[in-house]
Parts: sequence; C-alpha cells; structure tokens
Amino acid sequence: MSSYNLAPPRRITASNLTLPSNRLGDEYAEPGVEVKIDSLTTDSLLDGTLMRSVVATSKQIPTSNDGHGELPLDKVPGMGIVLLGGLHMYYIDLAPNTEGTMHRTTSTDYLVLISGTLSLMTPAPEPYQVMDGKATYGEAVETLCHAGDVVAQRGMMHALTNRTDEWVRLLAVVLSSDTNKVPVEGTGSYKELHDAWLA
Repeated sequence: MSSYNLAPPRRITASNLTLPSNRLGDEYAEPGVEVKIDSLTTDSLLDGTLMRSVVATSKQIPTSNDGHGELPLDKVPGMGIVLLGGLHMYYIDLAPNTEGTMHRTTSTDYLVLISGTLSLMTPAPEPYQVMDGKATYGEAVETLCHAGDVVAQRGMMHALTNRTDEWVRLLAVVLSSDTNKVPVEGTGSYKELHDAWLA
C-alpha cells in the first residue's frame, strides 16, 4: 500500500457573532461574521486502509445556527457512520487496492468524489438472500465513480472499493433516514431492510 500522502482537509466555519446590546433598538442592525479556519483531525480506521476526518455533526434536522467559535462534534455510535435523527459529514480517504465491506445503513448518503477513482460495488438488480452474514447475489456490480461525481445512496447494500494505485478522497454527507423498506410486488405491503454488514 502506498503511504498516506493526502493533506488534512480544512474546515472554514462562518458564524454570526453576538449583536451588541447597544444595537438592540436598531431594526436594521446585523451581527458581524466570524470566519474560523482549521485543519481537521484525521483518524485511521481499519488498519490504515481508511482515514476519516469529521467535518460536522448535528443530532437533529433542522440544524441550529446558534453560537460561534468552536464547532462542537457529537459522538457517532456504532461504526461511526449514522447519527440517529441527524447529520454526519466527513471526509473519507480510501487506501489504494482496498476492497470495502458490503453493508447497508439506515441513512441517505451523498458521496462527493474529490480525487481518484472509486468503485461503488452493489448487488445485481435481481433479488438475493442474506443469511448468517453471507449473500447469494454472486458477483457484485462495479460502477466507476470519478472526481466530481456525486453518489446518492438510498439505503441499499453497497461497498466502497479502491482498485487503483492512488488514494481516493471523498466527502460523505450522511443523513439519518426513515426505516429502509421496499414494496412487495402485488401485495400492497413492504419489507423492512435493517442495517447489515456482510462477512
């Protein structure tokens, strides 16, 4: 694996400052704006094959724009992907020649590919089974994603893979979603699809 050589992403946070009390009677008064620039901390995951830099979290949607200064980050439970009822935004840097794990989360994810070529791996369009952490879909379908592409993931099984010799960088905006479910043809009923990680 080539050594990790991507610069830490910068976060530029622009916030309203407090309005001075002597401006209270001025109906046209606006607060000043604070612009704060910092380099994000990058955490190594999965033996260094995945690097993650958290940009923002919010425990609820709509979010709040109150306050200024340091942008507080909430702890994201489990695998650190979905913040229940809210938003989790982070950079992912994926090491060269890394196969991702097929999984599904209860979320709607928007992935913006910044650099490199990402292989989005998904099951084929035909129904399949998952039993004891193993799936029967056979060979996964590979969709190549290039810098500038946006992937909108809607609660389906997928894996993020890098089959090149260069690091891949993407920005993930993960929104907690309603329970994943699909209609069952001709019945008027639905099958719920819960979080899953395949072996």
